[in-house]
Amino acid sequence: MVIVHTVFRTHLAALPGLVSAVPDGDRSRAADLVDWLTELLTGLHHHHVGEDELMWPLLASRAPQDRSLVLRMEEQHSRIADLVTGCHREGAAFRESGGRTEGRTLAATLRDLNESLAEHLSDEERYVLPIVREVMSADEWRALADRGNASIPKERRLVFLGFMLQSATREQRDLLMAQLPLPARVLWRLVGRRDFARAYRQIYGAGPQW
Repeated sequence: MVIVHTVFRTHLAALPGLVSAVPDGDRSRAADLVDWLTELLTGLHHHHVGEDELMWPLLASRAPQDRSLVLRMEEQHSRIADLVTGCHREGAAFRESGGRTEGRTLAATLRDLNESLAEHLSDEERYVLPIVREVMSADEWRALADRGNASIPKERRLVFLGFMLQSATREQRDLLMAQLPLPARVLWRLVGRRDFARAYRQIYGAGPQW
């Protein structure tokens, strides 16, 4: 979960600057960034829905003393969902025009989203994950991870794996690769790393640093 959080933190935080730098009227560049934003926001949505359905109810029932914390997490999800809706709406307008005015509006909402998301992810890692270790089984945790993985389109899974690996620490990267089945590790080396580098370059204008 921490690795996935880092992907959201890193790349959503970069988007306000990327959006603001788009030349006025450059709809092609705007479309590339909005496509990437949409992919991130869709992933974030499924990540949070999985928690809403598979994690918060378990924590509320098994750790009732921490019910106020669960309520806080749910309230943060609601706030983030509202900002995500705004990003989708403003992203569509930015894609249509590629204009600086629409870009500034989207960038401002993205900054608000990043602020709310940073608070939520920090709270979740600091306060929720220690409780999870006490009250959720390995199978229950795996079901949450499997749900998130299933939400990623098959043709984008190796690319998203690249974003996870590239933003992870060396120790996290080793752990993630060790947990992948052998066919996935082979596919990553044969085609995934190349496809990820292409996707990264399309967004950032340069290849990824490892």
